[in-house]
Amino acid sequence: MIAVALLIATQAAPVFAPPLDRPLTMTTETVRTEGTTTRRFIAHRTVRFSAAPDGYRVTVTLDAAAPGEEDSDPAGLLRAGFERLAGRTVVLQLDRAGAVVGIDDLPATWRAVTDGMAALAPTGTDPATRKRAARVRAIVATLATQPEAAQRRMIGSLVTPLIAPELVAEAATPSPPRAVRVPATSVYGKAELDGLRAVRSRPDGIEISVSATGPVAVGTASATITLETLRRIDPATGLVVESREQVETLASDGSLHSERLTVTRLTR
Repeated sequence: MIAVALLIATQAAPVFAPPLDRPLTMTTETVRTEGTTTRRFIAHRTVRFSAAPDGYRVTVTLDAAAPGEEDSDPAGLLRAGFERLAGRTVVLQLDRAGAVVGIDDLPATWRAVTDGMAALAPTGTDPATRKRAARVRAIVATLATQPEAAQRRMIGSLVTPLIAPELVAEAATPSPPRAVRVPATSVYGKAELDGLRAVRSRPDGIEISVSATGPVAVGTASATITLETLRRIDPATGLVVESREQVETLASDGSLHSERLTVTRLTR
């Protein structure tokens, strides 16, 4: 009985075994449509894992990003901040399960990111531009004083979307789709959506999908948000080799108000 219990625990344990000392390319493409305007943002990162005494080290080198969105929302600001890291290598320490536990020279890296965010503030003098600039400055001022743990979490997002060994363990025990509440963000603001989450084991990897929908409102304006996500994980490494997130916002009359599709792929 003890042997069986140990075997089950071993089979269900998270597996994180990234390929070592070889470059991996992480490519993220975001396409955002609002009305008749479509913007595209493409970013490439080179990721290399190596062994460390208590886990792993991972180096991330960002290429110069293709021209894309110029938004003052937090996600757009973070992308602008990461663009300031283009050409330099960021080194992160991971534990054996893939969690980020340290970042080399975090103060200088964080300062470069916040400088990149600040540079996104527009310089015009008309009221709308001044309001947008003030919003950017307020967000940057808040982020500049974030505690070290929060800084590490945000810089760690350079690689954490790739690491999901816990999902490999979850897929080892088949289960039916389950109801979930998931957050979503649109031009109308944030919302909590009701949806379904499914985990499937396939010949080419493990798939985790989420489909959710729900209402969102700002003042008297209301809309419906639909969210579809899909992640495919390599069970041998615990790495996410492909992820897709599509968010559609439908106006109250049923017309498409905005759409955002983000696709990330990891290739060797």
